[in-house]
Amino acid sequence: MKATNEPELRRVPLEEICMSILASGFAKSCMDFLNQAPQPPPKESVQAAVDVLYDVGAIGRIGADDAEKSEYLTPLGIHLSKLPVDVKLGKILIFGALFQCIDPILTVAASLSSKSPFSAFIGDAAVAKAKQRIFTDSDSDFMTYCNVWDAYEAAGSASRRFCQENFLNHAALREIGDARRQFLDLLCGIGFLDRNTVIGNGSRVAQKTLKSCRFNQHAKRMEVVHAVICAGLYPNILRLEQSSSTNYSMWHKNERIYFHKASVNATKKNFSSTENWVVFHEKFGTPNRTSVSTTAFVHPFALLLFGGTVLVKHTERTVIVDNWMNIGMSAQTGVMLREVRKRVDLFLQRIIKCVDSNEIGQLDSSMIGGIIKILES
Repeated sequence: MKATNEPELRRVPLEEICMSILASGFAKSCMDFLNQAPQPPPKESVQAAVDVLYDVGAIGRIGADDAEKSEYLTPLGIHLSKLPVDVKLGKILIFGALFQCIDPILTVAASLSSKSPFSAFIGDAAVAKAKQRIFTDSDSDFMTYCNVWDAYEAAGSASRRFCQENFLNHAALREIGDARRQFLDLLCGIGFLDRNTVIGNGSRVAQKTLKSCRFNQHAKRMEVVHAVICAGLYPNILRLEQSSSTNYSMWHKNERIYFHKASVNATKKNFSSTENWVVFHEKFGTPNRTSVSTTAFVHPFALLLFGGTVLVKHTERTVIVDNWMNIGMSAQTGVMLREVRKRVDLFLQRIIKCVDSNEIGQLDSSMIGGIIKILES
């Protein structure tokens, strides 16, 4: 046993710390500030945290030279710095409020930050798997979590027996319920949800009120829900290539990736022509392969609207996102979507600057409607 514990700066994720540094005005460079600590974290860890914040859109960068490089919080980053959650989950929550699909997004974010709701009964593995299969969405682990939560919630006072009969983890589902309530309170606290609208007059969350409110009117539009998840988890994207009717491969840039056996997509061999892009929560590796377990298919237009840089290759009839995601389409459509992307970025900056949910609701609802139509086309 070590005589002293490892310093906290060397043990914890640094994204929240970096945002606190920028929000408080302590420094304009997270690297420079943290290097002054008595036992500073590794430079690689700081750089990785800054890169995550940049990818999420929480910070911007100034200067090309390392000696002059500095960071600043974007409007999104200012709000994320007020949420004591992982930055990617925080972005999912904020976008869930903006795109009015808050109920499933609360479940997704809560599930990703909690233990699995599925119990592992080694002795009754086959029976457990058969029981749990009734909750499985055919294409999305995220929607599977939502199916489990909705069924658990519908069980009401019989929830414990429901979990026993369906081989579900009752403690994990209670934890997910607590996280949902906490996330709802946080979004109300920073102005993205109106408490009276989503909760009603009582002090407790009324699920009927939440599900029927204006902040949840697009909850049944799966393309929208998955686009919100994609916006938050980006750049966690895979390209799926079908080489034959039973063979396929998946790639993140030049890295070969596999579905983990726990994913609902792991047993598939044949994918439709629209199932080319996969969003995932996190990846983990063994000496032999790198796998992803929580996955779903995402519309390529979501990558264009919420992903990285967009380059239109006119002669090749291709649009390239982030220098590696090639999406085939006409140059005219690509240029149109690139212009829409610019308007979307400006719109999101404007809407995120609001701190009043009533103002947010009044801001150019036609733009939100237009984005939804594009995602469902």
